[in-house]
Amino acid sequence: MAAPRSGPSSGPRSRPTSYHDPPAPEFDADDVPVEVLVRHLLAAKQSLSSMALVLRAHDLATNARQMHEESVILSAQTGALRQLIEYQVRLLRRVRRVMGRAYDFGRRDFKQLIRALDAANGKLEKTMQMLRDTHVERIFRPPGEEDKSLMDFVDENSVEAMRDALKASIAELQAAQTSFDGDLLRFDYDLRLLNKTIAAAPAPESPSSSAPYQPIPHLLASLGDHSQAMAQHLTSLNNHFDMCVKAVRATEGGAALARRRAAESTDDGEPVSISGVITEQESHVAGLEPMDPQERAEIVQVVMQDALEVDEVVAEIQAVLQQMEQEFGLLKEQADRIRGAYLATVAAFQVLEEIGSRLHSYVAGQHEFEQRWADEKEAILRKLGEMDEMKRFYEGYASAYDSLLLEAERRRAVEDKIYNTLRKAKENVDNLVEADRKQREHFRQEVGEFLPTDLWVGMDDPPKRWELVPVKEGAAEAQEELSTPKVATPAGKGKAPVR
Repeated sequence: MAAPRSGPSSGPRSRPTSYHDPPAPEFDADDVPVEVLVRHLLAAKQSLSSMALVLRAHDLATNARQMHEESVILSAQTGALRQLIEYQVRLLRRVRRVMGRAYDFGRRDFKQLIRALDAANGKLEKTMQMLRDTHVERIFRPPGEEDKSLMDFVDENSVEAMRDALKASIAELQAAQTSFDGDLLRFDYDLRLLNKTIAAAPAPESPSSSAPYQPIPHLLASLGDHSQAMAQHLTSLNNHFDMCVKAVRATEGGAALARRRAAESTDDGEPVSISGVITEQESHVAGLEPMDPQERAEIVQVVMQDALEVDEVVAEIQAVLQQMEQEFGLLKEQADRIRGAYLATVAAFQVLEEIGSRLHSYVAGQHEFEQRWADEKEAILRKLGEMDEMKRFYEGYASAYDSLLLEAERRRAVEDKIYNTLRKAKENVDNLVEADRKQREHFRQEVGEFLPTDLWVGMDDPPKRWELVPVKEGAAEAQEELSTPKVATPAGKGKAPVR
């Protein structure tokens, strides 16, 4: 039987399909019983049921070709999508790094601001405590007033208002940081989801570890070869069947016996043609077809020889189909893996699109964070400047109080000098008054009895009396008055102020 075998261990059969070679000298076609020829005919007819296997093989090859074409397209699309996704992921990671640097800068800047605020507030509080600990000398306050410190004469509400403003700015900074931190957390979740989706998408060309890997083109070529070999086997079986039909028709009684045997093999009992097809015309055809004895002998010889290989060819068709099923399973597994990789890549791309739709809000969150941070930082730095100015003012206030003490001491010393000077002057005046009193008394004793009293009006008046008193200005207290002894106050005389 001229039918090539498939597989590496089998080669094409050596017998040609032509039966025109002369039969072997020892072969006699008349020795072959008609029952044997009919049996070979029925067996050949039965072998043609392998056509279903060949059709299955053809379907496998066709489906494999379609899967290969689809896999090539999906692989190309998957590769393009993966490149696009990788590029976009790099951009997303770059954006995330920029946002992370902005967030880290904000945190470092916030810590520095807090340290600066703590230091400035500590210095201010230390200065204020110094003012609280510095008591005002009683010489500066009205009598009977309770003790007061320098801090009692400044308004602490301005300090508290400034601190409240700083606390509000710090709270605003923390709120901006919390809001931006939420954006970063959502961005990180999106990136993790994207990485997880990408990791779940295997590469289309990655082989399975549980099965031997053969590329799809290799499997497709093997399936094509197997399908072609099975078609050739089927052609050989069909040729063998045709030869059997000719041999039976050329043998006396063969056609009738063949129809009878074919009818016996069916359940409906209807007449059956030699080929197994019911035809109206065949019943009118003669049961014996005349044929040249030489040609008949050649046909019978070929039939007898090929009949020995029918079962082997049928078994080989079945074996090849089984191998094709296995190879098709491997090919389908790879095609399914490629399709799965494509679907997973599409899913990753969809996740990427969703992240892209939210990326604007993330970037806007960064810009809002930076703007709010700059505004509040400017306000804090301005308050820091005010706090430093207030500290310098309080320090100047404390220093001025020290100068006030020195000024009070200087003024007291001046007053003491003035008082001492006036006291000495009073002593001199008192001496003059006493000398004048004595002179007047001496004058009265010597000539007083001779002079009429109305000759010098006011001759007996006492000497003028002088008083030195400080002039009260503002809330200054008058010190001890300095005056001459009171002897007699002449009429029309008054006090002469000393300034």
